[in-house]
Amino acid sequence: MLRYLYTSIYYLCAPLLCIRWVYKSFKPPQYREPMRERFGFVTPQKRESVWFHAVSMGESIAAKAIIKKLLEQNPELNIVVTTTTPTGARQILEGLGDSVTHHFSPCDLPGTIKRFAKRIKPRALVIMETELWPNWLNHMKKTGVPVILANARMSQKSSDNYLKIESLINEMMSAFSLVLAVCEADAQRFVSLGVNAEQCKVTGNIKFDQAFDVNEANGYYPPWSEQQAPIWLAASTHRGEDRILLSAHEQVVEKLPQAKLIIVPRHPERFDEVAHLIQEGGFSLARRSDSDTWSESANVLLGDSMGELMLAYQLSDVAFVAGSLVPIGGHNVIEPAMLGKPVISGPYVHNFQEIFHELESQGGALQASTESEISELVVSLLENEDRRKAVGSNAKKVVERSRGALKRTVKELEPFL
Repeated sequence: MLRYLYTSIYYLCAPLLCIRWVYKSFKPPQYREPMRERFGFVTPQKRESVWFHAVSMGESIAAKAIIKKLLEQNPELNIVVTTTTPTGARQILEGLGDSVTHHFSPCDLPGTIKRFAKRIKPRALVIMETELWPNWLNHMKKTGVPVILANARMSQKSSDNYLKIESLINEMMSAFSLVLAVCEADAQRFVSLGVNAEQCKVTGNIKFDQAFDVNEANGYYPPWSEQQAPIWLAASTHRGEDRILLSAHEQVVEKLPQAKLIIVPRHPERFDEVAHLIQEGGFSLARRSDSDTWSESANVLLGDSMGELMLAYQLSDVAFVAGSLVPIGGHNVIEPAMLGKPVISGPYVHNFQEIFHELESQGGALQASTESEISELVVSLLENEDRRKAVGSNAKKVVERSRGALKRTVKELEPFL
């Protein structure tokens, strides 16, 4: 009954979704491309496919790792990948190219998902992390297509919210043939929501196994590399965080006048907005995308390029992982940790809760809630090389001993291919 109510509301909202996609077509323009795909109008596949779905960048990176391994073992696999966002699409297209077929994800209407599935002919659907669409799952169950939830995460907060719609969530959970959970706590939450315990396995977090392209650090911002200035990085910032981090940097330079900040907004449409905030704060601005602005005297470097965050991490001495000062849930703390960088985060880390707490308990990560707390930690780490190296080393050790999830996940997927 709840699914029918949900579907009715979705039909009513469909015109608003179209308006939203048209509006977003102006920034970024990639949203203009998939309008037909959003309603399942895609080129039919000539043979059965394995369908992978990833929402955005983080899920796409994990999906990309699995798909590469599967194609190494079976190059003949026909793989279709759907993503919800342009940043996710970019990860798939740049990382996998013509070895897969990419579409933007169809909306969750019965006719749309039926049309889409008929055209791509899925023999299995692999959903990354936690993307639960009632009509998708209902159609897969009705047509006998196995659904696997890979690198599955379920926070306590999400679990509590899903229990408020228990009949609908039980129906959705019954569609899963297999849930590959990140940790035991996640697995138990899925079981409590209705997944058969025998179909729920702990495989670990694939993000620990990601292979990142790391080049020479001085390729990111040569003036500061040559200067050997102390540098901290604010990575993947969201609206509401930039002012806090810039205020923290103002306090940092009061104690360490030579200190520099790299700030990398999460979304490219915010680059100019953040550039304005930097200048409004009285800082000398350099932009990664514009070499004419590069100078040793710049206080703040705006990371307004795509696909270069690992270079920024490599250049920095301390990493603040954003999306955590506002209730976004935090971003990937594994990236700086694997490079041996001390990790600082805000209080909202539920997207990476278990990973962050593991790093924190092992002395590889620190938490701060205010600009004063952030500045104090940054100054302490920049001033004390021994402490900085110890925290970074602890973070790297956690990553190294947590690897292996990719191999376990691929093994569990093999029977469905």
